[in-house]
Amino acid sequence: MVTGKTIAIATAVTAAVAGLSYVAYFDYKRRNDRQFRRKLQRNRKKAEKTAQKVSSLSLDDINDQALELLNIVIKEKLPESAEDKEQFFLAQVSRGETLCSAGPAGYTEAACRFYQALMVYPNPVELVMIYQKTTPEEVFKLVMAMMAQEVRQKQSRYFDAFPTADKFVSIKDKNKIGGGNKGKKAEEGKEVVTPNRGLFATKSFEAGEIVYEEDAVVSTLLPCAQNGQFCYHCLKHIPETKDRAEEVQNEAEPAEKIAEEPVEDAEEPKAEETEEKGDEEEKIDEEKADEEEKIDEDKASEEIGTYAEAAAAAIPATDVDEEEEEPKTYAEAISAGLTPEFSAKSSSALTCDKCHEAVYCSEKCRQDAYDGYHQFLCPSSTSSTAREFALLTQQSHELAPILIAKFFGLLVDREKKKELARALGIAGEATEADKYTTWEHLECMRYLELLPTTSDARILRKLGELMSHSVPGLVEFVTSDRYTMLKGKLDYNAYAVHTGVDVPTASESEIISDTMRDDHGASAVGTALYLISSHIAHSCDPNAQAVFSEGTDKIAIKTLKPVAKDEELRVSFVDLSLGKEDRQRLLKASYRITCTCPKCESEVSEKKEEVVEEPVAEVEKEVVEEPAVEEESEEVVGEDGEITEEEGEVTDDEASENDEDEEEEEEEEEE
Repeated sequence: MVTGKTIAIATAVTAAVAGLSYVAYFDYKRRNDRQFRRKLQRNRKKAEKTAQKVSSLSLDDINDQALELLNIVIKEKLPESAEDKEQFFLAQVSRGETLCSAGPAGYTEAACRFYQALMVYPNPVELVMIYQKTTPEEVFKLVMAMMAQEVRQKQSRYFDAFPTADKFVSIKDKNKIGGGNKGKKAEEGKEVVTPNRGLFATKSFEAGEIVYEEDAVVSTLLPCAQNGQFCYHCLKHIPETKDRAEEVQNEAEPAEKIAEEPVEDAEEPKAEETEEKGDEEEKIDEEKADEEEKIDEDKASEEIGTYAEAAAAAIPATDVDEEEEEPKTYAEAISAGLTPEFSAKSSSALTCDKCHEAVYCSEKCRQDAYDGYHQFLCPSSTSSTAREFALLTQQSHELAPILIAKFFGLLVDREKKKELARALGIAGEATEADKYTTWEHLECMRYLELLPTTSDARILRKLGELMSHSVPGLVEFVTSDRYTMLKGKLDYNAYAVHTGVDVPTASESEIISDTMRDDHGASAVGTALYLISSHIAHSCDPNAQAVFSEGTDKIAIKTLKPVAKDEELRVSFVDLSLGKEDRQRLLKASYRITCTCPKCESEVSEKKEEVVEEPVAEVEKEVVEEPAVEEESEEVVGEDGEITEEEGEVTDDEASENDEDEEEEEEEEEE
């Protein structure tokens, strides 16, 4: 009886013999068949040409090919349910890997498969990073080019969907409505890359009205404001310990008054007795009452605890021989036996449970910050990379590296939360604007073209070490060009945040080189980036202003003068108290623009009139003064050969005339 094992062995032997026979046949044909050899050579050359063609394609050729492929794949219907998306994703990735293993001939179709897998993946940015690390360079270039073409197509529809109608503004290209300068006059040398767009009102506003409010995409505190008194996430001011102590004391005072009310009622019948007792007994009762109140105050101060101790200098009627120095850092507060809530950083601040350096105004801010970025930037992590990264950014005197690190952390976190909400069915109906990711919003912003520096390379390398374990492929995705592009977007679009709270003057080590749109003379608390407000253009004669009425990084655009429907909103990027030359110099150095607003033009015309009149006045002054000087003195040579002045004799009439001339000259000089 033939067993299964015997059949398997026989089958394996047969396959091996067949394989060896084919190898022998192939070798025989290759050696003896001329046509067969030519066919092999043609196939090999064809594959080499295909590989060379794919690798040598110019950027324009790749974009054209990507556009053709995109027009093909968008006709394919994508699954909608989570289960179908998962199966579709696995099938597309498997097919793409098989095509890549087949060689350059399959790269084009492989790019299409990887692109389709990208369309259903919950976190596209993460998958792009994986693609860059695992797929051939030619395939990755095609996938990225297809994404770029899709972005361009979405961008053509972007400004129809964003901003949403409830913001009462729209983004328009001024070149298309006849009010622009083709994007070249203001941005010389094409250094600012994007069309000449601006933000326009969709309805009329009176002066002092709020057009819209907007949350920040990413923000951070300035170094001078990182003193434990401002929230590291929303930049809100947190009351200090002494302020909180006074609040607690004020809260305790009404309770003391309520406790004293029954005593006053009880003392009412004693008022008649005091009249009979006399003056001496009244003094005794008053002294007893004072002692009782003092005892009550001591008990209340013991109950208040550290808050009352912190506010000892501000509370009257307390005898303190020596004031203890209040801890200034968290470490000093811990050594003094204080909890984070009672440290000098803030009375109500919540600190990071690990580093105890970052402070927050609420539990929500602390949790959002940790989920988004603080888990990477926390200096108390087991690795020293976070502290090394912070040290590099401090030495570079830039906030851009911190903002970029926060941006990528928040970007991944927001996409994950969106997908989770969709999976749980709590996302709600998505609007057309919701179809755009934060990165796609960022792609539509204008930016300054910058040159990479040596510090950029070190910071970028450390940034990859910091976040690569949680954001796979970040090192490959954030190249030097992308990093400098992000810095350019931050430099051109970031706003200075003013919460109305005084900030300590920045020391030499705390001065930063980052550019911020700031029309205030006072120091800012932090800097933030916004999706809508980034599209507002500059004017030294603005009709709107950025305000932060909630005391956080939430921005509100407020009108300074009446704004008509379809009128462009403009804010000032620089301090308007500066003169025209200083403003133009700052605008040129920071934003590479030359302002031609009515205010600057009027100042130019006034300057020209002054330049014409000044030489005339000087000439007239010289004509009047020279004869008077000649009449008053003569130059003579003394005995020692030195030139001296000899005064001539002057009559009374001549003296009076000279006095009148001098008075006239003084009046002319004053005029």
